[in-house]
Amino acid sequence: MRILTQFTILVCLLTISVFADAPATMPTTAPSTAPSTQPVAINWDQAKDHVGQLATVTGPVVGIHDFGGAAVLNVGKDFPDPTRFTVYISEDARPDMPADLDNGKIITVTGTVKLYHDVPEIEGDPAQITAVGAATTAPSTQP
Repeated sequence: MRILTQFTILVCLLTISVFADAPATMPTTAPSTAPSTQPVAINWDQAKDHVGQLATVTGPVVGIHDFGGAAVLNVGKDFPDPTRFTVYISEDARPDMPADLDNGKIITVTGTVKLYHDVPEIEGDPAQITAVGAATTAPSTQP
């Protein structure tokens, strides 16, 4: 019994000495694991792989559709192609939409990529939509 008591005391002392040194060896700050707030830059055909992420999407406007005030810009491919990317601009935001968003223009739009009827989309804030040039090849459209 005496040996068991001595062994228990020894284990307790070793445990205390190990944990007594722990704060000195622990880092003083936790590593940063916060998600980046910078958007990822992608082409329109990669948007479906980035649903839920903040992204800057680039591609050619191939169709502009007016829905009673709201507008949808089809990028890369036109409706009804399910592989297209769309930019939805609400009726309230439509007056602020850049005037130079014509078919064939290359645009960038920044926002959170969402799926709408299984099509990747950004609800566009007109301040986050920019025409960056004209397409160098004819846009891919559906009949």
